[in-house]
This record gives sequence, C-alpha cells and structure tokens, in this order.
Amino acid sequence: MKARARADGGRVAGDGAESVIRFPDALPGLEGAHAWQLVEHPEALPFLWLRSVDRPPLALLVVDPRVIRPDYAPNVSAGDLERIGLAPGAPRIDLVVVTLREGGRATANLRAPLLINPEKMLGAQVILTDPSWPLHHPIAGAGAEAGGTGRSRTCSSSAGNKGSRSSSGSASRSRSSESTASR
Repeated sequence: MKARARADGGRVAGDGAESVIRFPDALPGLEGAHAWQLVEHPEALPFLWLRSVDRPPLALLVVDPRVIRPDYAPNVSAGDLERIGLAPGAPRIDLVVVTLREGGRATANLRAPLLINPEKMLGAQVILTDPSWPLHHPIAGAGAEAGGTGRSRTCSSSAGNKGSRSSSGSASRSRSSESTASR
C-alpha cells in the first residue's frame, strides 16, 4: 500500500478507496462513523491517527498494542474475527485507542482493541472479557511523543492539526470520543 501526502504533513496509508477502513458496526459511541483512514505523522510515530471520513474532524489516537505491551495476545473469538472476514490465525492489524491525560500521562485501552482485516479493509472494535487487559494501561513517556502538552484531552481532534488544540490553546474534547476511549 502506498502512502499519500497530506497538506498538514501527515500521510494517509494507501490511496483513494483502498485507504478507507470500513467499520460496518461503527465504533461504540461513534455511530454514523463507519469509514476511517490511518494517518501517520512521522514525528509522532509509533502513534497514528485513525481519522473519520464520515465525521471530520473526528480522529482517534491509536497505537499497535505490542509497542507498549510486547506480550499483548488477546483471546479474540472466532465470531469477532468473522465479523471482519478473518479466520482464526489469519494476518490482522491490531490497534488500541490512546487517551492523553492530565500531566502528560497517556493510557491505552487494551480491553477493547480495534481489529482490522488488511486484505478486505474491514475493522471492528471488540470488547475482551479477560480482565488482565486494562481499560487504562499507562504508557510511559507517551504524552510528549504523541503530541501531548501536559493537558488532558481525549482522542477526538482534528487529525490534520498536529497538536490537536484549538486556537485558544485549550484541549479539544468530545463526549462521544471519551465514551469510546474509555471502553
């Protein structure tokens, strides 16, 4: 998959229709947002923005969970995999939603990963029943790398606005994304 440059310096994975990841069931709390694109800002790697095509400027800050927990191996049901056209053991992309909190802290929701079928570009958020995967797993030092400013903010922001802050300097907030980020 090629990457397409954006005016804000970010890059969208893929080009045109092939870059759109469809979430047929939408993400909890974000009804109406079924089409998403992964946007990469080189200075924020390994963090990515999952930007809504249906509801701009809505975007979720995400990361591969194995970057923060190399032992991350969630038990995903065959039914959850079937929702996105995957067989057990088939290649998939796992991402988790990141929330930037007060004092530059960041947490990742390991309990509700986003699973993506890279061949069919289908995705789903699954809610794991295993309590060993926390909703708010701390990410050491992530606030600065992810564009954090020490202010609390959710993952809803303009993907094109690297700092995701309004012109007044206050953090962007969205009730619907707080709901998703905390799940």
